[in-house]
Formats: sequence, structure tokens, C-alpha cells
Amino acid sequence: LWNNAFNVAMGQLMISMAVSIWFFTKNSAKSKTPVVLRSVKTILRYHVGSVAFGSFIIAVIQFIRYLMMYFEKQAQAQKNRVLVYILKAVQCCLWLFEKCMKFLNKNAY
Repeated sequence: LWNNAFNVAMGQLMISMAVSIWFFTKNSAKSKTPVVLRSVKTILRYHVGSVAFGSFIIAVIQFIRYLMMYFEKQAQAQKNRVLVYILKAVQCCLWLFEKCMKFLNKNAY
């Protein structure tokens, strides 16, 4: 879970960093500047910790969601309808929280 979230965040950050470096480079030097290499260097030097922490938060939320899905399946097997509905509501809240955290992480770096 963490590895997947980390790779997605690194990809988003690399694209945004490369575009920002390209945009703020003077027109005469745009063809000579290795934009992607500079962006990767900057990301690895200054931003890996932020990406790792944001990815960890997303991974923890996803793990809790999957745990709630497992508990829901166990409650369905025991035919406990009240617990199934409670767990579905908790999963909905966790899904919403996960989407909000992904939005914040994407725009935080």
C-alpha cells in the first residue's frame, strides 16, 4: 500500500516539478536545460521526506479501510445486519477521508 502511494506521489511531483522548471526557465535556455534530470535531483534532495510521509498517511487510511471490509465480510458470514450497516457507514466515512487526504497530498508538495 505504501509503495503504491509513494510511486504515485513521486510521479505527480516529478511532473509538476519538471513543468515548473521548464516554465520559469528563460526562453534562450529552454532547449539546453535538462528539465527532467534537474527535477529528479531536486525531488530526491529536498522532497522525498514529504512524499514518504504523505504516502504513509494514505497507506494507513487504506489499510484501515481494508480492515473494515474484512470485518464486514465476517459480519455478513455471521448474518449480523446491524454490524454490516455500521461497517458500511464507517467505510464510507473512511473513503471520504481518504479522498480528502489524497487531494491535500497532491496539492501539498
